Amino acid sequence: MIKKTSLILAAMEFILILGFAVIAGAFTFTDSSNEKITVDRPFKRIISLYGAHTENLFSLGLDNEIIGVSKNEAYPPMTMKRPVFSYHDDAEKFIPARPDLILIRPMIACAYKGLLKELKRAGITIVSLQPRTVDEMYSYWKELGMLTGKEKQAGKMIEDFHKEIGRIKSILNKIPLSKRKRVYFEAIHSRMKTFAPSSIAAFALKTAGGINVAEDAKARRGTNIAEYGKERILSHGNEIDVFLAQRGAMNHVNIRKIREEGGFKAIKAVRDSQVFIIDEKIVSRPTMRLLDGIYEIGRILYPAYFNDISSFLKKKTLTRADFAEFFVKMMNIRLKTPNYLYDIKKRAKTKHKYGDFKDIDYFGDRYKYIETAVNKGLFNNVKKYKFYPDLPITRQSVAYAVFMYFDLPDSFASVAIKDVKDSCPLYSQIETMVSLKLMYLNKAGEFMPENPVSGKVLFQMLKKAAELNKN
Repeated sequence: MIKKTSLILAAMEFILILGFAVIAGAFTFTDSSNEKITVDRPFKRIISLYGAHTENLFSLGLDNEIIGVSKNEAYPPMTMKRPVFSYHDDAEKFIPARPDLILIRPMIACAYKGLLKELKRAGITIVSLQPRTVDEMYSYWKELGMLTGKEKQAGKMIEDFHKEIGRIKSILNKIPLSKRKRVYFEAIHSRMKTFAPSSIAAFALKTAGGINVAEDAKARRGTNIAEYGKERILSHGNEIDVFLAQRGAMNHVNIRKIREEGGFKAIKAVRDSQVFIIDEKIVSRPTMRLLDGIYEIGRILYPAYFNDISSFLKKKTLTRADFAEFFVKMMNIRLKTPNYLYDIKKRAKTKHKYGDFKDIDYFGDRYKYIETAVNKGLFNNVKKYKFYPDLPITRQSVAYAVFMYFDLPDSFASVAIKDVKDSCPLYSQIETMVSLKLMYLNKAGEFMPENPVSGKVLFQMLKKAAELNKN
């Protein structure tokens, strides 16, 4: 009995260390707006007013419990099937939906007190959450798990995140310290601001093996953003190997704008064309996609280490999904992340939109390479809802992709292809590939357009195409 009591006390002590308390079967914790939250049952009708909250709720395995999301959310694809709510709306829009929980951020709690007061008066629980460090992110996932009855799933998220960080560290162990890149990570270009060293974005950079030249930056008012200034940036000019900038709501910037910034020619990365943009949603948000951001930074800094294609080289038949990942990695193509305005709202309804494919898992790994390859135009005749990821990639499809991606030289050699008529929509691409000796006919003069392609053949093909492209 004494042993059992000791175990219970130890468990309660562990929970208190995490910032939670157990009171008569209920959990209590203090949210990011310093409000005490008591949870005695899982919430079942949730409106999320922040994309990261929404993404994490889906990652926890919730679905029907999510009855509303904020505007302009594009990931995961299920968010686009939910009613949209905004803190600009009146309480009268929220109340008829009968939510029992509304998830917000501290900025909403401060700016829209009147709205929140009305919602609370209607019996709706309001919880404000926004982690600023990775350690806070783990607690935040646990809090979401408690709010929704998904404590085990939250623990699994943390476990999976740690495992992937371990894999990334094993990659970094292969990179000599003398080859590590020094990076300036821009948060807001117009104000010359960077990230606080304790921020989630700075964690992403460090975990990917980048050396932060602005490690001395200090956050203001408890934010993740830190003042730095042009003068201090330029003082590091000759040591900045890579200039990395997040793009999103806070930073509408592009590579050209950075390159043309007054005085920035003093920055080594600008002179060497080592300026890169990365989506803020995968480097600044506290979601599992932070791993995508870390890998993407790694692919920018150390492409030879983070673009492992060795497993594909052993395959005699590549699938369409294999081909997408192989091509994106070998050519070090930046991963496509969905933008609601351009990839969803403004795209024709009859065309494929990011997230449309019904035959791929948008919580797995394959989707990011597939959508990137499709966005790059590497697949011809793409269906709106079907990608057929497990079908073999055909020789004619490979010919199309290589022809479209590379700026190949003109070839005036005449080639007789017995099994591809000149009326075939892909005839010119196939003819070019054969005439440049990137692909070959068999002894009978046949191209065999429907035949599969092996990993080794594709590797040699892309390698030679890249060499021709340079010339």
